[in-house]
Amino acid sequence: MKTSLRQQIFVWYAVLLPFIFTAMAFAAQTIMVDRLRMTVDQSLQRQTQNIADILAVTPVTNPSSYNELIDWLTEQQLPYVPTILRISDPEGNVIVTFGDVPDTLLPIMDRQLLLPEQPEGQYETAKTRGYDALRIFILPVYHRTTGEIIVFVQAGESLSTIVQAQNELWVYTLVFGLIGSLIILLTGFLVLQRGFRPLDQILRRVREIGSGNLSVRIPESTRPAELQQLADTLNDTMEQLETSFKTRENFIAGISHDLRTPLTVIQGQIDVLRMKQGVDMDTGRSLELIAREVRRLARMTGNLLYSTQLASHPAVPVGKVNLNELLAEIHREMQLFSQNVNIELALQENVVTSGDYDLMKQMVLNIVDNAVKFTPQDGSVVIGLKGDYSFAYITVTDSGPGIPKEHLAHITEPFYKVKGTDKNGRGGSGLGLSIVKQIAELHHGRLDITSEEGRGTTVTVCLPLYAAVTWKGL
Repeated sequence: MKTSLRQQIFVWYAVLLPFIFTAMAFAAQTIMVDRLRMTVDQSLQRQTQNIADILAVTPVTNPSSYNELIDWLTEQQLPYVPTILRISDPEGNVIVTFGDVPDTLLPIMDRQLLLPEQPEGQYETAKTRGYDALRIFILPVYHRTTGEIIVFVQAGESLSTIVQAQNELWVYTLVFGLIGSLIILLTGFLVLQRGFRPLDQILRRVREIGSGNLSVRIPESTRPAELQQLADTLNDTMEQLETSFKTRENFIAGISHDLRTPLTVIQGQIDVLRMKQGVDMDTGRSLELIAREVRRLARMTGNLLYSTQLASHPAVPVGKVNLNELLAEIHREMQLFSQNVNIELALQENVVTSGDYDLMKQMVLNIVDNAVKFTPQDGSVVIGLKGDYSFAYITVTDSGPGIPKEHLAHITEPFYKVKGTDKNGRGGSGLGLSIVKQIAELHHGRLDITSEEGRGTTVTVCLPLYAAVTWKGL
């Protein structure tokens, strides 16, 4: 099943925009966390550098002096005193420690002292189970005169604030991402509905045109320029098609009417000649052949006229139709031209429907004529009728060659002909069953055809019974 353009656009919109929105939210969250980490690093570096500058100006020679210095810095409540501070000599011996340094962090800080010295300092993040992550910065302090390393200063700050902020940002990102996506989807759906409304109006009109009503036009309305151009183009096309169809209908109706009169005259003259005495056998056979061809031509002309008239979906005159009487009348007429084909009746009594008597007669005549035409001599055609509580079923079954399966789905199309000829060596016009289907549908019925090659064909017309019919003006 093909999806509509509206659905395809909405699917792409529903996938891409929420993805982009969520990706942007996560990108913003990542940038904010990185900025917080950078702020911590800059603050830690600044604090460490301030302490290193103090140590470089006033070098201390014994551990107690370092303790006094740290105590003094703490008492001053200076902003550059970090959470954790450790000072070690160049050999890695710890001189003084400030702050609560977990035992599990000591190996990490000791290992940092063994790394190659970096004059600008270097960072490391220490993570241990049960404690918040710690960001540590180590900076060597050089003697201003000799240039030798006096001590190493290690300062650390907890990353718990950043971790908490990151967790909160994750929650906010997910919540706002979900809410934002839903808002985007709802907005997109409403925009699509509004944007496609003019196109929907055009499509509704086009469907009316597709049902056979060529007089429908797309009315003027406020719509985008491209859709208005499409509407104008369709209106122009429909105008041309309607004119063309009317011209064709008038032409076919005129030709059919003009042909009927001479054909009727020819048929009458042939019948007069056949009734004359003294006509020899060969002449009689020739007259019979001519009469048969004239009748065939008259049927083809009538079918062509019916096909043109039915294409415009005319209103059906409503009347009570006794199907028993109609089928009996058709049986009498077809017996005269059955050409050694046995035509039988199998009727259920008192089956009545509503509709146009002449159209129904033409419908059944086309079915029976097809059956007789393709049934071999000494074959049989059975016209059946039965009804239930709601429907009447007219069946015509022949003992002809049958219809190949690949043609069954197409034989009701106008001018569609199965390859081959009837028993007289001629093909049909391809209109008979098309007219049957149109008449059945005009009477709110349906046409079913079953066939088996080598065993014959059964054509069934299902029509609502008189009491079950609800007529709608077509």
